[in-house]
Amino acid sequence: MTTTEKIITLARRYCIDNFRYWSDKYQNERTGNDFPYTYTDKDYDLFPRYQALDAILKGVETVVGQSFSDRDECIGVLKNIGQDSQTLFTTGKQNEIEKRAIQDERNKFIKFIASLTDQQLGTVEPLPFKRRILETEANAVRQRLLEQWNFDGGYWEPLTNCSPKPFIFFDKSNLTDNDFEKIKQIILNKASDRLFSVSEERYDYEIDKIEFDPDCYETVYTDKTFDWIIYGSHEGTISFGGTWLLEEIEKQLSDKKELINQW
Repeated sequence: MTTTEKIITLARRYCIDNFRYWSDKYQNERTGNDFPYTYTDKDYDLFPRYQALDAILKGVETVVGQSFSDRDECIGVLKNIGQDSQTLFTTGKQNEIEKRAIQDERNKFIKFIASLTDQQLGTVEPLPFKRRILETEANAVRQRLLEQWNFDGGYWEPLTNCSPKPFIFFDKSNLTDNDFEKIKQIILNKASDRLFSVSEERYDYEIDKIEFDPDCYETVYTDKTFDWIIYGSHEGTISFGGTWLLEEIEKQLSDKKELINQW
């Protein structure tokens, strides 16, 4: 890895690790009521922290794979990302406790990036490739999905009758962990090294195929060929299109043949 790749990797890992820390802390220490749902001041100081880290991570992921002229330029971009990245959960009406918690996490991220040492950069473990693609590129990917599979960014088969090509689906409740692992292995063995992941939230990614998760919800996967598609729905279905993919699914899940297209 180059120096700037290491810096970006450390930035991603910082967000991932601290998101997990604050999310777990909130789940374990939450003091509000579940019904009717309420938050205490302590809660307001907890959950915005992992929401801020998620927003920062989504910003950092936009510069994965990007080239920089030098270390200082990369750090400067990341500091701006730390201060400016937003999601729906970090914008809108917030009380003063939430605002302080969010800003505190932004400040800590910026301090971490600004204070990276050569020693830290010398011991960086790589992360799987995961790059968030922005509007122009994301629209191009979605256009290809529309042309090839009539996926318009909403529901796909079997929730809506739209596929121009043969497909099959399963109710995920009929699949075992071993079945999901077989599906993952098909993609690892047959697909391009990097996949496109397209979600209903319009956070779209180019990812290393090791990051593929067949137990997904309102997410479409394909690769640069666009000759196959996998769609997981909120309603608990997983659908497959593409000649080679259908052949592999029917072969690897041959014991589930009677459950194909049963929902």
